Amino acid sequence: MIEQELAKFARQTTYDKLPADVIKQAKLCLLDLVGAACAGATALPGHVVTEIIEEAGGSPQAVLIGRKEKVPALNAALGNGLYAHALELDDLHRSSILRPGSPIIPAALAAAEKTGASGKDLITAIVVGYEVGIRIAEAMTPSHYNFWHTTGTCGTFAAAIAAGKVMNLDEEQLIHALGHAGTQAAGLMELHYSSEGMMSKPLHASKAAQNGLFSAMLAKGGYTSTKTILSGEKGFLRVFAPKAKMEKIVETLGVDFKIMQISYRIYASTRHTHAGIDLALRLRGKGIKPEDIELLRIQTYSVARDLVGEPFPESIYEAKFSLPFCVSTALVYGHVGVEDFTEQRIKDPVLEELMSHCTVEIDPLIDAHYPQKWGAKLNVILRNGTIDHEQTDFPKGDPENKLTLDQLHTKFRRLSALLLPPSKIEAWIEQIMKVESFDNIADMWRI
Repeated sequence: MIEQELAKFARQTTYDKLPADVIKQAKLCLLDLVGAACAGATALPGHVVTEIIEEAGGSPQAVLIGRKEKVPALNAALGNGLYAHALELDDLHRSSILRPGSPIIPAALAAAEKTGASGKDLITAIVVGYEVGIRIAEAMTPSHYNFWHTTGTCGTFAAAIAAGKVMNLDEEQLIHALGHAGTQAAGLMELHYSSEGMMSKPLHASKAAQNGLFSAMLAKGGYTSTKTILSGEKGFLRVFAPKAKMEKIVETLGVDFKIMQISYRIYASTRHTHAGIDLALRLRGKGIKPEDIELLRIQTYSVARDLVGEPFPESIYEAKFSLPFCVSTALVYGHVGVEDFTEQRIKDPVLEELMSHCTVEIDPLIDAHYPQKWGAKLNVILRNGTIDHEQTDFPKGDPENKLTLDQLHTKFRRLSALLLPPSKIEAWIEQIMKVESFDNIADMWRI
C-alpha cells in the first residue's frame, strides 16, 4: 500500500542517515524560503493576512516572519506559507510542477517550534516532506496540472508528512495524517487566469501548510481517517489524475532524494517566464537595444504559451504571468526583480512598445520535453535586418544551471532587506546555515 510505504519511509528516515549533500540542500531550501517570505510579508496579500492573524490572537507558539510576537502554530504556518509564495520567489521542482518549499517548510517550522524540536529534526522533516510531495506530484503530472495547482493539492500531503515527522507521529498516525490532508487538498488553476485570481493564488501554499499541520495535529490526537486516501478507488490519485502512475511514488524511495532536483528562482515572476528572461538578458549583453528590435519571437512549451503568453498586463499580478512583459523588462532594464512589478512599470510606454513587437509560439520540440525541461528560444530581428538567436533548456537556478552559494546568499540579502534591518541580515544567514546545531529550533530566531 502506497500510504504505508510513505509512512514507513518517513518514520524510518533519520538525520544521521541523510547524505551530507542532502542536508546542505535542505538548509539552502530553508534559507531560500525565509528570504522569499521576508519579501512576501511586505506585499499586499501579506499585509491582509498578517492583520487577520494578529486580530485573532491566541497562544504564542511559533514565529510569524517579520513579527516580534509569536502566534499560534497553525496561523504561523498559514502566514509564512503565504508570504513565501506571494511574490513568485519560492523554489520549484520541475518534473512535478510543484513548489514544495512554501507549503512544507512553514508547516515543519511551526510544528518544530510548537513542540520544541531540534534543528536536526527540522532538517529531516523538510527532506521527508519534499520527498513525499514531489513523488505524489510527479505521479500525477502533467494531466493534474491542467486543472489543479500542485502546490495546493500535493503540497498538503507534503506538509502533513513534514509536520508529522517533526511531531514524532508513528506509522499509523502518519497514514491518518495523509488521509486528513487528502480530504482538504485543493487549489484550482482558474485562479491563474485573472488578475483578481492571481492575488488569491498564494492561498494555495498557505492553506496547504496550515492544513498539513492541522492534519498531523489531528492524527497526533487520535483522530482517524481513511488509510487509502491516495490509492483507493475513490482516492486522490484516481479522482484528481485518472492517468496517474502510482508506481512512481515509491520507485527508488529512500535511495534518490528529490530535494536534490530543486530549482531556485532569481526573478520575481512565475518560473514559466524564466527561460525567456535568461535569453533576453543574453541578448541585452550583446548590446541589442529595444528601439532596434523589429520582431521578438519567443518560442516555448504549450503550458507557458497558454498560461503566460499574453502581453500588456493590466495589474502587477498579470505582469508576473506575462512572458512578453518579463522578457521586455529584462531587455530594457537588465533585471526582473520585485522592484520591476509596480503600477508605474506596467504602464511604461517603452515596455508597451517592445511588447507590441513580441510573439509567443509553441515549439514542438520544446513542448515534447516539458515538464522535464522548461526551455525557450528567442529570435530577434533588428530593424537593420540582422537576426540573432538564443536558446536554453534550463533556466538559471535549475540543477543543470546552478546558482552558487554566493548567489543564493545575495538573493537572501536582497529580499530580506525589504523587511529586516541591515544588522540582522547576516546574523539570520549564519543562524539558518547552522540550523542543525540548535537543540531547540526556537533558538534559531533569537538574534
